[in-house]
Amino acid sequence: MISASPGATKLDAVLFDCWGTLVQAPNLMRRGASAELFHRSLTTNGCEVDWEVFRDAYAVESMKQHEETMRDLRELDYVGRLEATLQAVGIVPNEGHALAERAWSEYLAEWPRQSTLYVGTSALLSSIRGTRKLGLVTNFPDGPTARAVFRKFGFESVFDSLVVSDEVGFRKPHRLMFERALGELGSEPESAVMVGDTFEADIKGAKDIGMRAILIDADGSQAANHGLADAVVKGIDDVKEALRRLLKQSTMFFR
Repeated sequence: MISASPGATKLDAVLFDCWGTLVQAPNLMRRGASAELFHRSLTTNGCEVDWEVFRDAYAVESMKQHEETMRDLRELDYVGRLEATLQAVGIVPNEGHALAERAWSEYLAEWPRQSTLYVGTSALLSSIRGTRKLGLVTNFPDGPTARAVFRKFGFESVFDSLVVSDEVGFRKPHRLMFERALGELGSEPESAVMVGDTFEADIKGAKDIGMRAILIDADGSQAANHGLADAVVKGIDDVKEALRRLLKQSTMFFR
């Protein structure tokens, strides 16, 4: 067993982001994918709206909602965004609400179907499970859909805490997301480390409440923020070694 250095805090919990960290859904996560799927649903359900007109109106409403959300980090309302978009392109409110609800439902149904684990995710979680508490903290705008993905991968039997932004009402980096997970784990911020692929949400959010954090930056696009993370890796395969290095000052060891 590795001896702890003087004054070191034992790390007893490892928290992970979900999509982009442990789970991938590239066709859904690429830029513009949601607008394309929404438009496809509208067309399929008899609403003839020109793609470019819809795309531009949706972009405007998305920016408005993003700016509003950044003020208090409340969860996004995609149905409301879609309704506003449809109203902007001339669809009457009553019809727009039904179309928006249908498009949102069809879009959500794709997430359990298209989400897959990164190669290396299962091995990494298995190496930690049983040695430290495991938490998952994800921004996702629909709790039931997120839970369906968790069931697909058996996450309920792997993680000791599963926190979804839609169920909390706020998105990372809001401290409530991390505090909810730490409370369920029975851990303190200084005793936990967060692993995620988005600096603002995962790293800054965790560091702001006193956690340590590992940034996954596959393409180096977040290089300006590398110095603010406790460790930076290129992918899931590198996380275990980064955890080893961080945890040398504690009594933790991997099997």
